[in-house]
Amino acid sequence: MIDKPSRKPFKMPDIYIVLVIFILLVAALTYLIPAGQFERQSLETANGVRTVVVPGTYHATDAHPAGFMDLVTAIPDGLKRAASVVFLTFMVGGCMGLLKRAGLIDMGVHNLIRAVGTKGYLVIPILFTVFSCMAAFVGTPELSLAYLPVLLPLFYRLGYDGMTATAVALLGPCTGFIFGLTIPSSIGLGQQIAEITLFSGTGFRAIVFISALLIAIAYVMRYAARVKAHPEKSLSLASDALVRAALSAENADRPAEIHFTARQRYAGIACLIMFPGIIFMILKNNLGFEAIGGLFLCMGIAGAAIAGKKPQEICDDVNAGMRDMMVASLICGVASAIAVVMDKGMITDTFVYWLESLLHSVPQEWTTIAVFWEQSLFNFLIPSASALTLLTMPVLSPLADLLDISRQAVVSANAWGGQLTDIFFPTSGFFVATLVIGKIEFGKWIRFYTPLMLIFGTLASIALYLMQILAITF
Repeated sequence: MIDKPSRKPFKMPDIYIVLVIFILLVAALTYLIPAGQFERQSLETANGVRTVVVPGTYHATDAHPAGFMDLVTAIPDGLKRAASVVFLTFMVGGCMGLLKRAGLIDMGVHNLIRAVGTKGYLVIPILFTVFSCMAAFVGTPELSLAYLPVLLPLFYRLGYDGMTATAVALLGPCTGFIFGLTIPSSIGLGQQIAEITLFSGTGFRAIVFISALLIAIAYVMRYAARVKAHPEKSLSLASDALVRAALSAENADRPAEIHFTARQRYAGIACLIMFPGIIFMILKNNLGFEAIGGLFLCMGIAGAAIAGKKPQEICDDVNAGMRDMMVASLICGVASAIAVVMDKGMITDTFVYWLESLLHSVPQEWTTIAVFWEQSLFNFLIPSASALTLLTMPVLSPLADLLDISRQAVVSANAWGGQLTDIFFPTSGFFVATLVIGKIEFGKWIRFYTPLMLIFGTLASIALYLMQILAITF
């Protein structure tokens, strides 16, 4: 009897392949979906003059199907479109390279492990809460790119896996970003367009945020406890072996007992002061990604200099750190190419028009829930909180009046839905870049995140239903 050859298990293709498939799929849709567009007008916002959609002005236009040259230039145009996130990733890479090679990350990990002692599990809720609370006010889930290089060695030493570290780095800030309180790019901008009091409704949103935070912490801690007890159940078992080997190679020449110099300690204290200072400046001045990236690089240079690094060593460490982030940075541009093809094919506004038409047929008490789920799907096409808000809120605000639903609820539905799938769809540049840093397969992350995403979706739906039927505005 001839033995049949064993079937190889399915392996998720490289993220580049996944993104190219999506680019080709969207290009094909430009031949099938009618082209059209809304008229635009300028609106003064807290972020300056922005261009918004004029409701009721949608009209069909000549078809613009994606041609060969549109595909050829899609990725370069995507890199230009995502330039701010690309440069942020490089700057964060330079900062982390400096801090890592100055020994400051090792010192921080060492001190944190010593502080928690035998209660290493406390690291998860502590860091998760800090990351979430910052993002709930500031936004910038892209800071996960800065967190993960620090968390990987920490979580490995505590006996956890790369998926746990990636979950804290991504879910921490993204939980705060999804259920944010004063985020300018979603809540603030949405309320300006809806013409309601800026950051009103924060009380109820705070209740929803705290509920989501507790759920997310419990979800991650449950997975982490299972993996620590049974390492073979890790979703990142294969990639962890590679990352652990790389970290071991880096530490091969280091003594078993590491001693940190006085200058390194001073540098660590300086970074602990500079980091919250950067967060304060982001909040106070509503800084963009370019400024944030520049501040992180300055922090890295200052920390390395205080630790005793010479100018040439600082230059070498910046180059090395940016090289480590090169793939993650390029991924951001490739992901943005999908939206570039849609815009060139002039089908983005068509989707918005179909959304408007569809919502007219939804029962009144379910309308805000429908908006929430529609926005979560739209995030695939427009993976930017401000861009999605600018495109859809001018349509949703007057629609809320026509359907006799709360504008406050529509603002929350837009914000919660628009961010729910930031770490689900591969069109989100910072998300796939973070997966690359942690060497987490896209398919494995989807398997991990999907149950929590559905729980978040259920929580948001219940909250929106209560907002609508009880007319909650506090």
